Amino acid sequence: MEHRSVTYESVTMAIRAYDEAKVKRVIEALIAYPDGLWLRKLAQEAKVPTTTLHRYLEGFLAPFVENVGVRNDAGHFFGVRVVRLRPGALKRLREGTPLAQLLKTSEIVDGVDS
Repeated sequence: MEHRSVTYESVTMAIRAYDEAKVKRVIEALIAYPDGLWLRKLAQEAKVPTTTLHRYLEGFLAPFVENVGVRNDAGHFFGVRVVRLRPGALKRLREGTPLAQLLKTSEIVDGVDS
């Protein structure tokens, strides 16, 4: 899995471009379904348009989620795509770590889930 270089400032700016209520509903749905959801089912559960959800998952939420599915040669998903929180992110959110704090956590951004 490829991890982007993320700074707290870049993430904070990115969050401002997103609807915080939608992000919260996405995270809540992912917490409720720790084994993951199909992208369309996640969009339904979170009451977020699929295109918006895709943008969030490919954007600033990318370091916190795992995408399981088939990709074409260009790296785009096709067919069934299952999304779930990475174990470290799920653990910290269940422990009550605020999302803003989690975004600063380098262990998640760097790909180490403990």
